[in-house]
Amino acid sequence: MRDYIFAVWDEFVNFIGGRTGILHWVIFLLALMACMFIGRGMRRRLFWPSVLVLVFFFNPLFFGMVGTRFLSGVYWRLLWMLPVSFVIAYALTQLACRMKRGILRAVGIVLFCAGIAVTGKPVFSGETYREKENAYELPQAAIEISDVVMARLQDWKETIIVPHELICDIRQYSCSIGLLYGRNVGGFISDIEEDETRVYEEMGKERPDVALITDIAKARNCRYIVFNTSFHQIPEDLSEYGYERVAEAGESYVIYCKIPG
Repeated sequence: MRDYIFAVWDEFVNFIGGRTGILHWVIFLLALMACMFIGRGMRRRLFWPSVLVLVFFFNPLFFGMVGTRFLSGVYWRLLWMLPVSFVIAYALTQLACRMKRGILRAVGIVLFCAGIAVTGKPVFSGETYREKENAYELPQAAIEISDVVMARLQDWKETIIVPHELICDIRQYSCSIGLLYGRNVGGFISDIEEDETRVYEEMGKERPDVALITDIAKARNCRYIVFNTSFHQIPEDLSEYGYERVAEAGESYVIYCKIPG
């Protein structure tokens, strides 16, 4: 039971993004309590449905019986059912409108908005948005890597290894490109295997163990490995490991292919 309690809390913290998110959720809970007293209609439409979702989400028995079996890796998505932004906006608007003096109402609105801004996180930032490079709205390097691999297909699909930053982009471009490990490294659907975990960890290092990566790649029939030379410090010639340099992509990506034989 204790493990389930900690697991539920971890799901919650990962969803809200840490301490900053907790402050935002405090505002949400206060707004939700306000909906309790605003009127019967708001209690029926907003308060009780939200409370029901929270009771189920933070229930370790529900997590153990349902979450671990049917919602493994996506349990946090239950919180999508909470109308967080709407509850905050509605409650704060109602409270502001109940202030009789115009100056108090203005000050209240400014303070409310400042509280949301301070506890929130900019959506349009360099971490989440970048200038569009092509019609696919994907990094050009991901497209170039995929095109090189697709031009050399030996079967209908190739399994490849790419740097972490390209995992989600490659899978969006072509169904002919499979990844040794995809976004499941974050446990979205299921856990990845031990060999995949070892390669993932090495690809996240500045000086990866090339011998380990290539050995597992050959054992798992991964003919292509892509390194980011602006980050990975590796030998330029990997022929001693059974791979040869066949192409480059973008400004820093190098594509290696398994040497036949």
